[in-house]
Amino acid sequence: MSDVTSFREVRRPHAADDVFEQLAAAILRGELAPGDGLPPERVLGERFGVSRVIARQAVHRLAEIGLVRVRQGGATLVLDPKHAHDLRVIELFYRLGPHTRRDVRDINEKQLLQGHALIQLAAERATQAEREHIAAIAEAYVEAGATEAALVPFERRFWTAIAEAGKNRIYVFETSWWFRMLEDQPRAHHETFGPPAARGLFLRELTRRLVANEDAPGFYLQIVTPVLASLSGPRRKK
Repeated sequence: MSDVTSFREVRRPHAADDVFEQLAAAILRGELAPGDGLPPERVLGERFGVSRVIARQAVHRLAEIGLVRVRQGGATLVLDPKHAHDLRVIELFYRLGPHTRRDVRDINEKQLLQGHALIQLAAERATQAEREHIAAIAEAYVEAGATEAALVPFERRFWTAIAEAGKNRIYVFETSWWFRMLEDQPRAHHETFGPPAARGLFLRELTRRLVANEDAPGFYLQIVTPVLASLSGPRRKK
């Protein structure tokens, strides 16, 4: 059985949510490894300070998204999160926050490469009016001083406009989801482009190229490629 001494008692009205999130976090971070058995519901209830029914609800929610397997009459086994097929696992990964350097790397790589896809589609499909609107968003942020407080609201407007100009509904949905999720988990916001002023100048130049049809996707990759290399760390010698 896995040790659960690091878990804390829950005291909020939606106790099953708290139990679920603590167990999910332990699984996603590897603190509960694949093949480990969860303690019985009675023991979980005692450890979290909740009823056995609440503990059961949390465990069955984990089973619904593929993080554990509940066996009738046997121990509930932790499954490998890599093999989970439920998109809610991805949201949990983001929302529970990066815990290791690899978590930070994975989140940053995903967002940076998705940014290129968004820029590529906007470059192919945006009208001139849409391009100029996006450029005006970037210019207004820089002219207002490119402050830290205004960064996330600015990037929400900027990337939402980019996604809508690309006219791919899945990217529009995902961009909206990403910024909604950041409201709950701001730590997921990457800082790979440096301070807000540097981000503002980068995006302003990007949109200038987008308006002028000067290979904005290529410029984005030119800036992002060394950042991606730094996230992966030094290359191993052959």
